[in-house]
Amino acid sequence: MLQPRSYPELLGKALVLEAEPFVTMVDDDNPWVEGLFLIVSVGVLIGAAQFIGGLLLTASLPPVAALEATLNATLRQLGFGAPALQEALGNLWSALAWVTGYGAGWSRLLLLVAMPLVLIIQWLFAGLIGHGFARLFGGTGSLNQTLGASALLVAPNLLLLFSAVPFVNVSVLLMAIWSTLIIYRAIAVSHDLSWQKAVWIALTPLAAGLLLALLFSALFGIGITVWRV
Repeated sequence: MLQPRSYPELLGKALVLEAEPFVTMVDDDNPWVEGLFLIVSVGVLIGAAQFIGGLLLTASLPPVAALEATLNATLRQLGFGAPALQEALGNLWSALAWVTGYGAGWSRLLLLVAMPLVLIIQWLFAGLIGHGFARLFGGTGSLNQTLGASALLVAPNLLLLFSAVPFVNVSVLLMAIWSTLIIYRAIAVSHDLSWQKAVWIALTPLAAGLLLALLFSALFGIGITVWRV
């Protein structure tokens, strides 16, 4: 098992796509357990940063109830006055307020649990899809090794530590591209594949994620249309 004090160096080298951290994860005695611990550690740090950022954001903006009332009045003026639609938009507003930490209460402490879970889901999604296609293209690595190496895709999420500063936003596109590059490196190292095959395989989780996002967006748009009718 790696020592947590080695994580900063490991993640730093992964960010610049050096082979060493990926080889270290693949050669670990239990790669997926090491990857899980790494991801949970980073997730808790990010959750703590978002918790602090939420406190500072709430302190610097008008009360959430007043802003929500203004938003509802504006939506009614724009023709979004149907009760069902108002309820749906209200739920969406509550979710956004919770995610950003804008609002009162200690419920935002749940970010300390939610962020590791989000990162774990992202890791498993990319790792499982990447492993499946890697084996399809002749890869020799095990699922355990793939998950260990692909856990390093959490490295770009360290940028979210800046969320401790109110109004600081991190580009989702930047993190997605960076994570794809890390998956490429993880697949190439863990399955001993050529860079050409590894590139195509690394793009599959990103493509699958985009398709899911488009599907959810379409379903949401259909739902909004139905409520307005």
